[in-house]
Amino acid sequence: MKNNRKKHYLSIMGTMGSGKTTAVKLLANHLKFHLLEENFGTNAFLPKFYQDMERWAFHSQAFFLLEKVSQILGIPKLLSSRSVVQDTLLQQDVFSYAKAQHVLGHMDDDEWRLYQKIYRSFEPYFPRPDLLIYLETSLTVLRDRIKSRARTYEQSIPNKYLELLDDLNHKWLSENKTIPVIIVKTDGINIVRNKKAQTEFVVLIKKRLKYG
Repeated sequence: MKNNRKKHYLSIMGTMGSGKTTAVKLLANHLKFHLLEENFGTNAFLPKFYQDMERWAFHSQAFFLLEKVSQILGIPKLLSSRSVVQDTLLQQDVFSYAKAQHVLGHMDDDEWRLYQKIYRSFEPYFPRPDLLIYLETSLTVLRDRIKSRARTYEQSIPNKYLELLDDLNHKWLSENKTIPVIIVKTDGINIVRNKKAQTEFVVLIKKRLKYG
């Protein structure tokens, strides 16, 4: 029997350590959505970036940008048969992670202009998410979660860098006029280990989508 249910395109946004990957995997598993994961593990520049940000910022961000562009351009085809949930909105990559490198001087003006030119050249072809799920998390909790997941290259990230990423996320959210947003406060919701919290999170998103 053919499934005529509306196909959804969801994306997750949140500062590093907010639980984006856990959240998208929960939604993919419970709602049977196709999962688009971030390929940070294949980014050979990422560990180098955390050792020498000025040297490797452009390379690392360009890698993420092109990987994400390739994913997004394939979404319309996926939506012809099933719904999609994406780990990290592309605009967060551009206007938070990459922009932070320019603000901090790790990308010079020429690199930042080139990065934006690449992004803008593809932007007209991007499908728009039906819903953006923003995981609101305090900086104290972010730091605890980063510590607990024990990625070696993340442990020396300064608090000021996390604060900048968080500020840029909120700035983009305040300027966003096109993508519907639901904000989920995650400080008291441990969706990594707490089954009740996982259920509540999934039910919240299902209600928003009217996905019975």
